[in-house]
Amino acid sequence: MKVKVGNLDLEIVGEVELNGKNYKVVEVPSAHEYKGFPPSWETVKNSMLSWRPYFKGKMLEVEGKLIPIVNDEYVLYLDEEMYELLVDIYYTFKVNKPSIETNVSTVVTRQIEKIEEKLNRNLKPEEKTDLYLRYSIELAILKDIGMIV
Repeated sequence: MKVKVGNLDLEIVGEVELNGKNYKVVEVPSAHEYKGFPPSWETVKNSMLSWRPYFKGKMLEVEGKLIPIVNDEYVLYLDEEMYELLVDIYYTFKVNKPSIETNVSTVVTRQIEKIEEKLNRNLKPEEKTDLYLRYSIELAILKDIGMIV
């Protein structure tokens, strides 16, 4: 069954109780799974070097793991890379209150550097461009579901 979360229709894949409250679990598509471009793609694409997202959702800590929740109703089921992107945004813009020069592009660059570390090699320029595009689409998806604005 699908449900409208922000601007996107997401599949409900289950329910979970966290800290005594019931939540619906919705599957959030990654950039690879999303068909076309999300509604806020143009906005995100044009503001990557200046956008300082406001973290509108919440992260509930359960057994040492941060669980992303939007609209106080839905737990987001994300792939690992999108989850790591979201956690990085959370710490960068919600927890740490960065300098005025820090923007969302800083977070994307850091994610790409982490991938290079995991692979133990420098990525080719084309690979970096592909990843930058992927993360930009995923930022638009997170914006469209209301997790960040």
